[in-house]
Parts: sequence; structure tokens; C-alpha cells
Amino acid sequence: MTFITDLDDLIRYRHGDVKKLREIRDTVRHDNFITTDDKNYVESLITTYLKNQPLDRSSSPKQSDAKIKLQAKPTTSSSSKSDSASNFSSNKKIGIFSGVAVAIAIIVIAGFAVTDQTDTTDFVLSTTTDPLSVNVDQSTYQKADIISISGVSSSNAEPIEVSIENTNGVKIWYEIINPNHGEFSTLVIAGGGGWENGGVYTLKVKQDDSANKIEFKFVA
Repeated sequence: MTFITDLDDLIRYRHGDVKKLREIRDTVRHDNFITTDDKNYVESLITTYLKNQPLDRSSSPKQSDAKIKLQAKPTTSSSSKSDSASNFSSNKKIGIFSGVAVAIAIIVIAGFAVTDQTDTTDFVLSTTTDPLSVNVDQSTYQKADIISISGVSSSNAEPIEVSIENTNGVKIWYEIINPNHGEFSTLVIAGGGGWENGGVYTLKVKQDDSANKIEFKFVA
């Protein structure tokens, strides 16, 4: 769904300031450029009334999965020990077999725990070697689509310059962002001056001596 379509839906269902939304829609249709405050306002309404999901991308999925696994193991171990104790009190023979099963389960869980700790360590080490990273929410965009940009920096001391170059290597958009707790994000509307041709566009980030870039496809 494009930015214009979302605007039409917000106006149709009278979500937010309808007069302001109409003015923003007219501006986008004429030159595709609106202020940061306006695009943040529209995006918040889209999230609240149309998508009903948070925009913030805080931590990486890998790190989150690791935490869930590490927290789940004590529950499994505790449940096994509880079942073993209950079976042992009701029947001595069953209790012996349960004790053996619990011992095996503890060994298996310990092995997984060591594996998870190793994986987590590798993940942390790999991120520290890249002081500046950037990403977009999709691989392909069309005219008037919202490009959601986010990234991570190892430093909060310096601002980050975020820019987009078209297929000819011409810088057609840029913004200066101050990272917050090592993270940064912004939104940009695909279209306007410099977006006339379809093809591969380049998103670049630069902070002091660190730099990075990714590519995405734009369909004119």
C-alpha cells in the first residue's frame, strides 16, 4: 500500500486532522516532498488506525531468540525435576527411571546452553566489528512509497549523514541524524526530483571515519 493510498484511507475514515491530511496529500501529489513533522504525523496515524503495530525496531531478532531460549531452559529443567520428584514419591521403580530421564535431560539442556552461549558470543563479536550499519524495510519501492530507514552505530558522539543516490550516482536526498543510544531511523518518500528512472538506488550512511551502504530497487 502506497503513502497516497494510506492518506486517502485516513481522510475517508476521518482519522486525525482531515484538513491537514488533505493539504499533505496535495503537497505529495504535486512535488512528493513534505516536512519531517508531516511525514511522522501521517506515519503515526497509519500505524494507529491502519496497521496497528509499533514502528520501533529496537533489538535484532537473533539476540531476542537467544534470550528466549536461555530463559526457557530453567523452566524445562524445573518441570523435569518436579515430575521426577512426584513419580518417585508415588512409585519407587518409576522414580528411578524418572531420575535417569532427568539426568539425561539435564545433560542435553546443558549442552544446548553451552551452544547458545557460544552463538550469543559470536553474535556480539560480529556486531562490534561493524561500527555503522543501515537497513531498509523492503527491497523494492514504487513512486510515493514510504522508505523506512534504520541502523545501528557504535558511537553517539557524532551525527550521521544518510543519503540516497540514483542510478546515475547523483545524490537526490540526504538527512543528518543524531543517533539515540546507538540507534537511528528516519522516513523518506520515494519520488520527486532525481527519481525519474527506475533501477538500483544506493543508500549510504557516514559518521566521522565510518561508512556503509546498501542498495534497493526503485520501479519508476
